[in-house]
Amino acid sequence: MFIFWAVLGALAILWPARLAGPLDGIPLDHPFEAALLGVVFCFLIVLEPRVLCRPLFRGLVVALLLWKAGTGVTLAQDGWCLQFTTPQPLYRNMGLVPHAWDVRADWRSPNPQCSAVMTRSYPDIGRFPVWFYNLPPAILEEPATDADRPPLVTLKFVLTGFLQVAQPGVLQARVGEDVRAVGYLDGVEVSRDALASGVPIAMGSHYVKIEGDLHGSRWSLTPTWNGEDLWRGPIASLSAASAIDRWIRPWGRYVPTLVIAWLMGLAVLMVVQRARSGPAIGFVGITSIIAAGLAMTGRPALMRLMPLLLIPVAAVTWPRRLQTWFGACLLIGVPFLALVVAIGAPQAGVITWYTAGDDWWMFQRYAYRIFLQGYWLEGGQPTFWFQPLYRWIAGSLHMIFGDSSVGELFWDAACVLTASMFAFATTRAFAGFRWGLLAAVATLAMFTLGPGWYLMGRGLSETSSTGFIYAAALLAWRGRRGHVPAILASGIAATLAFYTRLNNLPIALAVIAFAWPVAYSVDHLWRPATWWPRISRQAAIGVFAVVVIGLILFAVRTWYYTGVFSLFHGTQGTARSIWQTTDEGVTPLQQLVGSVLMVLTMNDPPRFDIRAVPIIIGVTVSLLGVCRVRPVQRLPFNLVALCLAGMSGALVARGTAYPGRFSIHLIPVTVALTVCTLSLFGGGKPLGLPQATRSRSMPPSHQSPETQ
Repeated sequence: MFIFWAVLGALAILWPARLAGPLDGIPLDHPFEAALLGVVFCFLIVLEPRVLCRPLFRGLVVALLLWKAGTGVTLAQDGWCLQFTTPQPLYRNMGLVPHAWDVRADWRSPNPQCSAVMTRSYPDIGRFPVWFYNLPPAILEEPATDADRPPLVTLKFVLTGFLQVAQPGVLQARVGEDVRAVGYLDGVEVSRDALASGVPIAMGSHYVKIEGDLHGSRWSLTPTWNGEDLWRGPIASLSAASAIDRWIRPWGRYVPTLVIAWLMGLAVLMVVQRARSGPAIGFVGITSIIAAGLAMTGRPALMRLMPLLLIPVAAVTWPRRLQTWFGACLLIGVPFLALVVAIGAPQAGVITWYTAGDDWWMFQRYAYRIFLQGYWLEGGQPTFWFQPLYRWIAGSLHMIFGDSSVGELFWDAACVLTASMFAFATTRAFAGFRWGLLAAVATLAMFTLGPGWYLMGRGLSETSSTGFIYAAALLAWRGRRGHVPAILASGIAATLAFYTRLNNLPIALAVIAFAWPVAYSVDHLWRPATWWPRISRQAAIGVFAVVVIGLILFAVRTWYYTGVFSLFHGTQGTARSIWQTTDEGVTPLQQLVGSVLMVLTMNDPPRFDIRAVPIIIGVTVSLLGVCRVRPVQRLPFNLVALCLAGMSGALVARGTAYPGRFSIHLIPVTVALTVCTLSLFGGGKPLGLPQATRSRSMPPSHQSPETQ
């Protein structure tokens, strides 16, 4: 039921409202809206999922759904139809009228009447919904050129809609220096100068049309009514407003906002009641304000230091009710997300211009082909030379956030926070709450201070795959108690981790190790009698079975397009294999050493980096633990298995470019292992079982991460 009401709540909140308002659903193209619905509300539900069980919450969700459904069939859609026409197709299988990432327009039509629905002014080129200029050239094999984008192209536009006014007034439409426009009011032509100075309009309903050309890059289009923003005054809609429109609109546009505010208030209240700690709330508030302030400075060096501000959290004695997964999310997650929101919110509604020719750009083009051209299964390639799943993730985020790429930053932050909470949960189970907090903070610091910081929001697959891997591990851990939904979700998340980055298959399979309790050390691996009775066979078999089904489906898709039943046919597997001599004469042994060192040092070419020390320590103690070297042989078996499985990918293929990207999936588990190792020397309370006789008692980590 949790999942059902979470999905239903998301549908109710994100469903585009017919009436434009502060929280009117997707696309989330305003900073306040993107931050509140794209981050804050989602985090509140994760932090306190029991709010989904409250009858009031469920009643409000149903009421919001009914309101949007009812107004959807009775009211005209707010906004005006904005259609763009390009001189030539910008992308393959594309007409002259491109789509924007706007679900309110006819986005499923090959030749849309509306590229986007205009419900806000466009003060500069970055605010225009012209994301499609990231797509050229039309021929896939050719490189993009400067002439494919503004200011070296000309774009035609037509803006049409109805204006319903209750009293006479003046309509203005100011345009930029590089915009040539002419208007029509009820079929009568209005010059550009007249539009700019203002056109008197009588009371009643009028059909408005503005068309013209966009040259250069000094664009703007700002319609006003009596000097005020057009979208806040009269009724500006796609079709003529009816009597019921005129009655409902003055107050109806605020109904979704009030309902969502009520939902959020209920969630916040439950979080505060669960915390019941003034010092904790104060700490979270102060650190969040500081984090947001660091982001607002615009100085990346200061932003990256933010996790270090959270180190004192481990020095405070928190109430026992906060020494849980909930407490760690509250104390560490909120300030981190405050930093991310402060960085990302200003990007909402602003186009990201992608650099042509790199992986980031290719994923975006494939996303457009999937969602706006309808190639749902093909995904842009019959076989995946580029990693598969992220193109679907990117497209989904664009459908929610529109032309902006801020959704990718928020998504990556969620994946990083998931990885951080994994480090907390596993370290806490082994060494205690304080050590767990240190592991969580250190994980965040590795992501922000490490070489891979630039990948946050960059639109590549590594961070997403990492998030799926550690979500799968936490869910498998919870599934030890026979929780079937958690087992299925773990298998699905592990499969998606593989889909997102194919060379992460070993570590995706290794999440099955969390069918063992964290209390069992790697030393017990050599004594099956101590751990075999405690393995959750239901979790191990269930996760493995789901992953196998996912692998089969992936191979079936390849067979469907190529006639070859394979997981890696048509991918970069052969080209990146280290078991071959390169054209430059580099031997397999040299490639093997270089690949391992690249992952360990987080740099390409490999070089020592102090920021990579936790990865080096984590991999080293894992190997020493397997060799039963004291005291690291007491480290948790499942952490060691996950670490070595993640490292095994470097023994098969060597990645290139993007320093730090091929080490990201190892950061959480190696940080956890490093902190657990320090706890063995620093007064921690490891839960490893030194004697085989103790295996007859139920280990503490039989509990789930949520209940520990």
